[in-house]
Amino acid sequence: MSEWPDGTMPRRGTSEWTLWVVAVSCALHVAEEYFTGWQRWAADTLGIVMPTNLFLLANAVLVVAALSLASVGWKRPTLSLVIPAATLVNAVFFHILPTVLQRRVSPGLYTATLLYLPFSSWAFMGAWRDGIPARTLVVAFSAGTLMMLAVVLAA
Repeated sequence: MSEWPDGTMPRRGTSEWTLWVVAVSCALHVAEEYFTGWQRWAADTLGIVMPTNLFLLANAVLVVAALSLASVGWKRPTLSLVIPAATLVNAVFFHILPTVLQRRVSPGLYTATLLYLPFSSWAFMGAWRDGIPARTLVVAFSAGTLMMLAVVLAA
């Protein structure tokens, strides 16, 4: 077993599996958003107008990226943790917070709360417990946050 860049040794039992759960959660989240009217809600609430074709294409890219990065695992944790970071930001700032502030359930709230929040958090906690350096976690979280903000601003 090879060592991490900081000289520590990874544990045999890892939390890499959480990356796969986050990837599957992305697909489930898209389905929830689509079938519960996220596009209309986003236009009315956030001023984001996203045609169905673009919505489906963007989310298909997300799911493929999430699955691809999950396969990388802890070999490249800065990359593999970008999606869990983005999903955490998405859950908190684009589903939970708007629901609390508006006192109206935002489409996607259930998968964001029941899947994104726990499993994306678990991916980061598991990475830390598996010996991934804190600096790597911060960089991955920052990159995921920037990615999520770029998607929202581009929309």
